[in-house]
Amino acid sequence: GVREEGNYREEASGEDTGASILHVAVEMSAEERGRLEEARTLLLKAREARVRPGRDDKVLTDWNGLMIAALARGAQVLGEAEYLKAAERAAEFILARMSAGEGKLLHRYREGEAAVPGYVDDCSFLAWGLIELYEASFEGRHLRRALELTDYLLRAFWDEERGGFYFSSADHEELLVRQKETYDGAVPSGNSVAMLNLLRLARLTGRAEYEARAAELSRAFGAEVRRSPAAHAQLLCGVDFAVGPASEVLLVGEKLAEMVEAVRGRFLPNVVVLVKTEEVGELAPFVARYGAVDGRTTAYVCSGQTCSAPVVEVEELVRLLGGKG
Repeated sequence: GVREEGNYREEASGEDTGASILHVAVEMSAEERGRLEEARTLLLKAREARVRPGRDDKVLTDWNGLMIAALARGAQVLGEAEYLKAAERAAEFILARMSAGEGKLLHRYREGEAAVPGYVDDCSFLAWGLIELYEASFEGRHLRRALELTDYLLRAFWDEERGGFYFSSADHEELLVRQKETYDGAVPSGNSVAMLNLLRLARLTGRAEYEARAAELSRAFGAEVRRSPAAHAQLLCGVDFAVGPASEVLLVGEKLAEMVEAVRGRFLPNVVVLVKTEEVGELAPFVARYGAVDGRTTAYVCSGQTCSAPVVEVEELVRLLGGKG
């Protein structure tokens, strides 16, 4: 790909620089590939003589939370088992190495050491990842841990006077000002993610207090959002969920695959899915009154504290859900 006039243009101006970026631009013969490997070896030897650039190899709880959420959602949408395995491995690492007890998290891990008290992003992003992991695997332990993190978030970060979450916890070192962030840029804010977490967990467990906190949070930042809606895209996703319609799908039974596929095969951003198990019964007591019909896998679609009649046919579930396939 090297040319006499260069193959690289300056990004801002679009002007030719005379420089070239080495890359394989054409099909090569075996002889040419051999020459290329010789050149690569020489180039590597020359580069080894230079001081290597620094490498940022720390592990961050908040960024891993975002990755876990993305992988778990990807596993649901694309049916990729490897995505789910990767998300679970990452979650196990964070929970094993970066937990500080009582729901607390540490912010970073490097060379065997976890340190720095967690921030609102750490708790809310990891809780998001665990909610997605629950809906990808339906293992109650993920839902339980998401609830523990959210309860800690409310205890340690919530502003009782004006609403919303501070960036640092009450357990953190004393600061001149405890800031709150709501700007959703390349990375969403902890407040925005926490709002949608609260709403989804309220629907999954029947905890009305979570929904009330989400409403307080939206009121706390309403003026900012009205001034600049485009800067609060994630928060507006929470508002959209709150305004509705939003639904819960409760599945009861053992042969779940077809019912689950019916939900995952449609674009339903404001739907949460819960599978009745013994552990989930402890976290969401309301599921106790719902059972399978004639021993068949049964779905209940609920919205606004009202549930449809139970359905046992996939086609009926799809009709109730609507949405885009």
